[in-house]
Amino acid sequence: MGEFFTSFDEAWAFFLDRDDELEDFFAQFPATDHYILGWLLPAGRDLHPAVARTQEAFAQLDWVTPFPAHFLHVWISAVSASPRPPEAAEIASAVEEAERAWADVDAFDLVYRRVNCFHDAVVAETRGDGPRSLLTRLVDAGISRVAVDTFLPHLTLATFNAPNHPRPLRERLVPVREVELGAQRVSDAALCVLPASRSTLLEPWKVVGSVAFG
Repeated sequence: MGEFFTSFDEAWAFFLDRDDELEDFFAQFPATDHYILGWLLPAGRDLHPAVARTQEAFAQLDWVTPFPAHFLHVWISAVSASPRPPEAAEIASAVEEAERAWADVDAFDLVYRRVNCFHDAVVAETRGDGPRSLLTRLVDAGISRVAVDTFLPHLTLATFNAPNHPRPLRERLVPVREVELGAQRVSDAALCVLPASRSTLLEPWKVVGSVAFG
């Protein structure tokens, strides 16, 4: 995996000049059963039509896998990863810890605009301080080890199922760079179990807990 970016502008500039192949997203995951327990913000249903229209820009590239509507989300942080689903005690502990860390968090707005490209995915940039605040509180509480300075909250639109030169994708993303996908009010975070082997990734997750915001 290439180095993480510290800003969306840095990621886009790198993509425009990139000559190295884009990376296989699925190759990062094991071939056998695997599960990730983690916090995410499901995308509002009102965003789905705009996402689908944007995905049409690269639909003819067979090495690009669009995210299905049920999998659209803003990722916050993993709690654990294992060959077995998490047990009830681990889930309960994760909820309790997050409730303490997010005790005074208020509901917040997110705006999705501009297409961008990371090393292994097409994304929509997310505007709003809410996701970064959630992660920062988890890090400060010792719950997460994610590096906040390279945390760029985003809505993944598609991933790459094989390495490929970026030129064909660049030709399709530049014209839709300034797309407006919409906005949503976020009033809670979901704790989910995600099937995360190469063959099960993108299957529906299971919501096992949540934390509501004031």
